[in-house]
Amino acid sequence: RSKERLLSADDEIFIELGISDHNGKLKPSRSDKFIQVQEFLKILSHSLDEKRDKSQELKVIDLGCGHAYLTLAAHKYLINQGYKVKTLGIDERQESRERNIALVDKLKMSKEISFQATKIANLELANFDIAIALHACDTASDDAISWAVKSGVEMILVAPCCHHDIQRQMKHSPAPWNIATKHGIINQRVGDILTDSIRASVLKILGYRTDIIEFVAGEHTPKNLMIRAFKTGAPAQRADIEELEQMIAQWKIEPALMVRLKEELSVRLG
Repeated sequence: RSKERLLSADDEIFIELGISDHNGKLKPSRSDKFIQVQEFLKILSHSLDEKRDKSQELKVIDLGCGHAYLTLAAHKYLINQGYKVKTLGIDERQESRERNIALVDKLKMSKEISFQATKIANLELANFDIAIALHACDTASDDAISWAVKSGVEMILVAPCCHHDIQRQMKHSPAPWNIATKHGIINQRVGDILTDSIRASVLKILGYRTDIIEFVAGEHTPKNLMIRAFKTGAPAQRADIEELEQMIAQWKIEPALMVRLKEELSVRLG
């Protein structure tokens, strides 16, 4: 039985992206990328507000868009669902911007989708409804989350990649964690868990309903966790603040996201 796809392999965007051949048949060598996109779309579909007026423009930003696989797929899916969508893809490489512009021109989507070549950290704050980031490396994920929070984005979907920042800071593990972290691979995975747990905690303190989910099976990508956050404006809870402060103190770390959102956190932390 074939699985239901939110965007079929014979869609023109997959053909132009080289994921499918000219007949619309999925290329075996690109199946992992195709599945990642499909699973991301499933989460996006489940996260949308069903009560939203589809006649109102939905603004989407892809932070660290690379070759725009997700940018185009998310845009096309939302269009197919009846939304009026404007999408912006951000990548620091000028060659990626030029390639992506040529691609959307060919697809006759240039009025709906645009691209900028800049670092996320240098991007001016702007009003968007949804921010997505698939595998922004190391602290680029923190840049994406920070930008989205400062811009007041309603929905944030981030699948981080590489967690070197905190891993480099983990010089001495608090007891009894050293029994595990003395093993290099375990230390690395603990660093991954700490990083994303702290990111989720920071988002919650800053008024987002947050969870961490597996967005695709591990055989398709080892970096398969997603941080999903919805802006609620809920007040920070003292227990959440104390837990975060305790974790930071025990591990003697300075998470990049907390540095980037220092001002916003200081307001919440009092």
